[in-house]
Amino acid sequence: MSINIEPQPRSSQWPCGLTLAIAVFVFTRVRGEVACYVEFHRWLHDLGVSDAVRGLDGPLLLVLASLGAARLAYGQGGVLRGLGLRASFLLGASFAAAAGAPMVLQAWIASDGVRAHAGTLRGVGVAPFVEELLFRAVLVGIPVRLGGFSFWPVATFSALVFASMHVPWNAQFGGEHMGVLAATLAGGLWYSWLLRVYEWNLWTTILLHAVMNAAWMVFAVAGSAAGGLWPNIGRGLTIALGTMLAVRHRRRARVTCA
Repeated sequence: MSINIEPQPRSSQWPCGLTLAIAVFVFTRVRGEVACYVEFHRWLHDLGVSDAVRGLDGPLLLVLASLGAARLAYGQGGVLRGLGLRASFLLGASFAAAAGAPMVLQAWIASDGVRAHAGTLRGVGVAPFVEELLFRAVLVGIPVRLGGFSFWPVATFSALVFASMHVPWNAQFGGEHMGVLAATLAGGLWYSWLLRVYEWNLWTTILLHAVMNAAWMVFAVAGSAAGGLWPNIGRGLTIALGTMLAVRHRRRARVTCA
């Protein structure tokens, strides 16, 4: 028996919302080649706007695109619920803390210090929220929940788009990026599965994503998302524990609804 109470679409415009979200994502990846946009940034620079602030333009555009897509899909008043942001924050926090503990512990033991700067804070605080909002709540949640599409093909497409975000889209792409692509592709699939198991509660993946990024970046355990032997042991333990907790949650939910 299904335990999900699916939000009903208020309009048939959800495909337009997905198109909007994907188009904005592509723009954020190529905006450095758009002359007028580059000039706009130069103007902001001349006004004294810092690089750190100007660098938030991409995340801001992605958040706005995600909200716009959800508005078209779920209608007025259904945006937060449709995106999974009205679900239990406490459940998401407890799951993230438990599942992320092995990775954080391994990173802390192996690290020779803590790195806390603007890039780290962005990777831990901004990136998980933006990425889970777009790649999971929008690109997976909307077509599966409202469009009736099969989960795994949609999750695979979303994971591919997510993975492409972590590698260059130009001639700089090389063999060294294949490990990053593979790791982020697998991570995208896993996060999508977790979101579905936890009844589309986006806090589960946002907070777990934040904890895992914190372990990776704050303790600087590896130079890229591909990682090395020991960092990947910690990550593997977190993935295993998170999967076990998710499976147990699904079993309990089925028993409750039986």
